[in-house]
Amino acid sequence: MAKGSGKKIISHSKIYLAGNILQRCVSFVMLPIYTRFLTPADYGTLELLSMVLDFVGIILGLRIGQAIFRYYAEYENKKDRNEIISTALWLVAALNVLGILLIALAANPLATMVFGNTGQVRNLLLFSLTLLMQGFFEIPLSYIRAQQRPGLFVSFSIAKLILQLGLNILFIVYMKLHVEGVIYSAIISSFLMGSTLGFYALKNCGICFSIKKARQLVSFSLPLIATGIIAFYITFGDRYFLQLYGGGLTEVGVYSLGYKFGFLLMFLVVGPFASIWDSEKYNIAKEENAKEAFQNIFIIYSTVVILACMVISLYVKDLLHVMSGPEFWGAAKIVPVVLGGYLANALLQYVSFGILLHNKTIEMTYGTLIAAAVISIGYVFLIPRYGGMGAAWATLFAFVSRTCWVYWRARRLYNMELRWKSVGILIGLWGGVSVCSLYGPSNLVASLLFNSFLLVLVAAILLYLPILPDTLRKKAHTILKNPKSAVTFIFNR
Repeated sequence: MAKGSGKKIISHSKIYLAGNILQRCVSFVMLPIYTRFLTPADYGTLELLSMVLDFVGIILGLRIGQAIFRYYAEYENKKDRNEIISTALWLVAALNVLGILLIALAANPLATMVFGNTGQVRNLLLFSLTLLMQGFFEIPLSYIRAQQRPGLFVSFSIAKLILQLGLNILFIVYMKLHVEGVIYSAIISSFLMGSTLGFYALKNCGICFSIKKARQLVSFSLPLIATGIIAFYITFGDRYFLQLYGGGLTEVGVYSLGYKFGFLLMFLVVGPFASIWDSEKYNIAKEENAKEAFQNIFIIYSTVVILACMVISLYVKDLLHVMSGPEFWGAAKIVPVVLGGYLANALLQYVSFGILLHNKTIEMTYGTLIAAAVISIGYVFLIPRYGGMGAAWATLFAFVSRTCWVYWRARRLYNMELRWKSVGILIGLWGGVSVCSLYGPSNLVASLLFNSFLLVLVAAILLYLPILPDTLRKKAHTILKNPKSAVTFIFNR
């Protein structure tokens, strides 16, 4: 790949990353409001409603984004490219309307299955309206990315963030509408943003529909649905089992709050790395010293991810005490375990290279099926006994099993000769300080001081004991003396 292309990928990926963070950070920015103005049961209700809609979206939305990129790049004629976007818009819109109708027809049994009664039927029907504009929001954003217009992508992301924040504050804080307030905010923001983005896409692409291109989009996307359903079950099935067997909506709310910190790790730390690594790893494999490069990047990457887990684990108890009521504080115990699962996911991004290099992606599917089997056992045996903590451990066991399988299979295809000793010691340090923090002082100021002491202690251990490679420790010393040198270090391996 040409140097100019590489710089373009890095430049654009940073902008798209900012846009993705802006889109997703609403749920984190709103946490202090949610946890002050909603009860854990309210929060759990919203999680389960979202779960139902996400599931319908996976089945009927076709996960069509990758298909758009695939065929938009294949066609060189502008007319064909425009037909791809317009066809995808109308196809997904029609399928989502079907999804709304199915939810409406099955609202009573669906609510009973998920919540145990029909009390949430009205909220389910209202929330399902957001499906109508889902395609008109997501597909135009894919179109903007295909056009390589990152500035416009970020502009729409900022607009969505401001709109959602304003509406959430209006309905939840001032009008005190609780769950309904969140739903009204979601409906209004989806219609306003979907209409704006849909108008942009149709104005540029025209109103057209190609049966041939619809078939191409569907045939490409159908195999992804099965994988998506399994991945959805692994990620969100615990909420359903918690509702039925592990303590009800209150437990779901507390657990879901703790689980969000796993997502935080993925899109703040793992996402930025993956946005560059997904293309760069194939270039590294062509180099003479490829294995040495893979080893060095692995230790840097795993160190950064584990340190991020450590920082979140140390301060999450204090953060929850500041931003939420006491009924949510139990989420702090869940966070380190969930982060352990997402650390396994983060390492999966790296160790799967051999499978991707040799196009043996079926091994990824096998790993996902193994994880589904492991987590099912965890749901059955751990959730009834341990509630949210049992769900967290089930998640950890499942994600670790998938990563172990994928690493074992990928290593047979391309052995990067990764060194795990430092990673193991780092994980041990993280576990040790997490336990100390969890059972540390309860007073907020004392807890902050104690946790900061633990963090400084870990930093000193890593800087002065031979746990990490000498070159990495020397670079850390240099960065401490001159923080600006961190930029050069990050973007030049």
